[in-house]
Amino acid sequence: MKKNWIVFFGSIAFFIVGAICIVTLKLLFGEYYGDVIFAGIILTNIYYIIKNGIKKSDFRKKNFKTMDVTIGGVSLVQAIFVFIMWVGYNATRG
Repeated sequence: MKKNWIVFFGSIAFFIVGAICIVTLKLLFGEYYGDVIFAGIILTNIYYIIKNGIKKSDFRKKNFKTMDVTIGGVSLVQAIFVFIMWVGYNATRG
């Protein structure tokens, strides 16, 4: 029973911290806070691509099931998907 309360309050705290982060980004960057989030994700992926390199063995089903961002090939694919979502986000924003 105690574990359920910890999970409940932990999830509430997670959403509160997330909301505070989004409000802070809105205050700092205005209407472009979404661009900062996308750019941050892509830069993180580029960091792991440079750090770990891209090997042929990275492109295995097991790696994509876990979506471990520290693997270079998975980071490359994730960066491409995030970039496509970023372009779509900007296209629909008007």
